[in-house]
Formats: sequence, C-alpha cells, structure tokens
Amino acid sequence: MSQKATIRIALLLGQDLGYSRRVLSGVLNYAESKQLSCSYHNGAPDVRIIPALEQWQPHGVIVHLSERILAERLQALSLPMVSVTHTLKNLPISHVDVDSVAVGQVAADYFLSQGLRSFAYYGSRHAVFSCNRERGFRERLEVLGYPVANLHADFLPQPPFSQDWTRMDRQTERWLQRLPKPVGILASNDIPARALCELCRNVGLRVPDEVAILGVDNDVSECRMSDPSLSSVELPAEQIGRDAMQLLLSQLGGGHAGGGVQRLLPPMGVIVRSSTDHRGTAEPLLQRALDYIERYADRGISVVDVCRHAGRSRRSMERRFQDYFQSTIYQRIQQVQLARAKRLLLESELSISVVADRAGFSSLRQLDRVFRKYETVSPSAYRKLL
Repeated sequence: MSQKATIRIALLLGQDLGYSRRVLSGVLNYAESKQLSCSYHNGAPDVRIIPALEQWQPHGVIVHLSERILAERLQALSLPMVSVTHTLKNLPISHVDVDSVAVGQVAADYFLSQGLRSFAYYGSRHAVFSCNRERGFRERLEVLGYPVANLHADFLPQPPFSQDWTRMDRQTERWLQRLPKPVGILASNDIPARALCELCRNVGLRVPDEVAILGVDNDVSECRMSDPSLSSVELPAEQIGRDAMQLLLSQLGGGHAGGGVQRLLPPMGVIVRSSTDHRGTAEPLLQRALDYIERYADRGISVVDVCRHAGRSRRSMERRFQDYFQSTIYQRIQQVQLARAKRLLLESELSISVVADRAGFSSLRQLDRVFRKYETVSPSAYRKLL
C-alpha cells in the first residue's frame, strides 16, 4: 500500500486505562513522524463493535485484546492486526507488549533493595502477562531462597457488571492477614494494586509498614487515587504504540494479514511513591544509613558520608549492605538518585542538566552513564518513551 494513500485504521484501545491512552499517543506519534495519511476510528475492545468494523472496512486493526470471543471475531475478518497486550494464550495474532518476565524481575530486585524478605504476588492465573510477571518475580526470589505466596484473581479491563466483588474482597482480606509481615506484594497491574491498598486499610494493615504494594503500568490516575499513593513499574507504553503501528504497516505493505510476530520491550523501572516507602530490615544501623541516603542522595553524598553518619567503618557497612540488600552502598545511592531523576523526567519539563543536578549527580555525564547502566537508554531517550 502506498504511504500517500489514506490508511483506515481501527484503534480498539478504549480510553479507560492510562496504558491504552499512552499506546494511542505512540501510534499517532509514529504516524505523524512518517507523515502518513491516516483515518482512524477509536473504539472499545468490545465484540459489539464488529458490525461497525464490517461496515467501515478498515485496512488494519490495533487492539488491546483481552477477550477470546473478540479475538475470534476479529480473526474472521481476515484483517492485518496487532495486539498491544499479551493476554490470551495460543493466539496467532501479532502482539507488541512489555517483557512481563522482566517486569517481575525488576519488582523483585526493587523489593530486595528495600530490605524486604517476605513476598507475595496478586494477579490473574489466566492472563499471559500476569503469569509471566509472577514467573519472573518468583524465579528471581526463589533462587535466593525466598518463597513467594500468591493469590489469583482476574482483573480485566472491562470486568462483568455481575462480578461478585464482595466475595473476592473477603478472600483477599483473609490472605493479607495470613501473610508474614512485613511483606512486599507485586500486583499484576495498578488496578488490583489499588484494591489491595484499600483492603489493607479495611482490615487495619499499615501500608507500607506492614504491607508494601507495587503495581504495574504507572497509570498516574490509578496511582493518585490510591491511598497511599501507589508505586508502580513503568512500562514503555508509547514505544509499544509506535512499534505496533510500525508492525501493522509492515503487514499492510506485504499485502496480507500476517500474524504470530512477538515484540517484547523492557520495562522502564519502578516509579516510587508512598505504597512502598518501607524499610524491611530490623537492624537500626542499616535503617539509619538508608534514611540518610534517602534524605541526602540529591546532595551528591558519598559512601564515606554514609559510613560516617552510621558511625561504622566502610568495610563493616559494605558487608552489611551486601548481606541485606545484595548491593553496595554506592549502588544504593545511585538507585535513589536514579529514581529521583526518573520522577523529574516523568513529571516535569526540566532540562536534563537540571534534572542531573537536582537528583544529586555530579554531572550530566554521570547521569547519562548511570541511566545507561540501569535502564539501557539515555535520559533523553527515556523521556521520549514516556
């Protein structure tokens, strides 16, 4: 198909999820960057839209595909199609999504860096992305000797109106109360994570002191509605949208629907908010060091400063950090500085040099080096992915 021709694209993404809105932005940004002539219809990923699709006859479809019946009806249309979620098993439809195993690994590493030693997972046993997040989380922790409890519950983008919330809430409350405390819980995404925060409040469990809760998606509205505000693993949603558009256009260029192509992108790290602002270690010396790092990392403190504040030798403190956090003091300082830099890149339009200074890095060059080490991209590339 000529790029000069008007391309009719059905965007079945919906607007309920922050993830879908950011994917949509990526789709549109890609089309604009390539100066494509496109005509769009944006609707909900609902089987009831099929008659409208049949009438409009789009050239291709980008869809947030989480229902089997919708998948079957779309496949029957024999259109080029790309899904922006890997939810359904054994589906011969191309998809672009985050690497959900890596999401679980990032979450595990984050909780370990907080000193937690008890862990649990809360999410679907059916959705592929949820299963993979649990697998990555579990594998990273169990190899270190930490078991992972779980409770499975399905949180769909469009849950049935008849869904019995009360029964699931009671089961979840009992599960929360039985978990050894303090515990770090990874939820499959932000919606169940926010639900966990509310249920903890209902049964008198303190978040994050007893239960630290981490979501996935960094849906800012969900995270802000949560009490306390929700920490979340950031996904490259806009890049997923760009890649989905590029993949769909490649299918259109080949003149056939194609299918079965899988692209998985790395997660962008943890955006830290109040729901995980917890230190699980009972050792006051390490608590004092961690509090000092959290408070002064943006002032460019050194390892020597931390050891001096704790009143111990560098050798003694490094050994304690390795035993409890599997990291060095310097790595911990960098991680706190990096988290602050990511928040500034996400929530402000400050120049990257100003971000480097305010996050505690000695120079723009150091910020760039640390970003590439932990995030594999430059600060400017990270900001463009948001």
